[in-house]
Amino acid sequence: MHPCKIETSLKDQALTELRTVLKNNTVWVKVHAAEYLLWLHEDNSEVQKAYLDEYGKYQNEPKYRIGISRVLYQTESDPAKKKAWVDKVLAVFGDTTSPDRIHAAETLAKLKTSPQPLYPEATHAALGDTSRILQTYTLWATSYTSAETEEKNKQEFIRRSFEDPDPIIRKISAYVLLKSKDLTPREWSSFATKALNEPAGSELRNNLLHAAFVTYLGDDETTFQKIKTEMTRDWKQFTASQRIELAQALAEQGDCDDATVLSAFLNNNENNGLYEAQSATGADVRAAAAYAILKIAERTSK
Repeated sequence: MHPCKIETSLKDQALTELRTVLKNNTVWVKVHAAEYLLWLHEDNSEVQKAYLDEYGKYQNEPKYRIGISRVLYQTESDPAKKKAWVDKVLAVFGDTTSPDRIHAAETLAKLKTSPQPLYPEATHAALGDTSRILQTYTLWATSYTSAETEEKNKQEFIRRSFEDPDPIIRKISAYVLLKSKDLTPREWSSFATKALNEPAGSELRNNLLHAAFVTYLGDDETTFQKIKTEMTRDWKQFTASQRIELAQALAEQGDCDDATVLSAFLNNNENNGLYEAQSATGADVRAAAAYAILKIAERTSK
């Protein structure tokens, strides 16, 4: 890649913003800022200290306790200590009376840990649960049971991304593929074509485009650039959640040309009253933009 043109001042602002969001926010906005810092390979001790404090205060709070364990798992390099944190999440999933099993299933999937070996009955029940969201996150988590299961589940998530009658399940399925990043060139080509053909008025169109953008393998620059053009179109009208999703996608495959959009998000510009800049939501947008700026700088300056 060409040398990055992102200014040092913008990178410094982005890093300062992430640390500020980590310090001044709570619950999931704090989790996101913590993970962004960890993924940037910043000093783990800052995040670990903050989250050991959170664990002391909120270790028994449903839902947030899952986020706390997820962050602390990622701060550790020692396998035994990592296992201790993921075991807490597994225990929540294995308790079928837990009110936060959906969060546990999602986190297990993100940490590439299948609950199947430890909790076969609870896993089987979750795969047939009345909550399709729990079903879907559990299916994703079980992908890490074996290579065969992972391939089978991938095909199911590709199908659900376009064919499932529930838009929430379609969105989650596209997200799974985005995070897994294991589409073959042929699968990517088919997925990208379908994403571009998703109706313009579909609320899911950008989610599908993001999945295609992030999983791009480098074989069709024309289609890739078309996807990028489409998913960034009308960004000034994007809601906070749409801005976060765009920033997260650009963090994976964006380049220095995207700094203009990301800088606008970081500086609360062009939000057109769509969300309150000084709210927790605004902080979440700024953190996502800051992360994307730093990831692009890291990637393109090599």
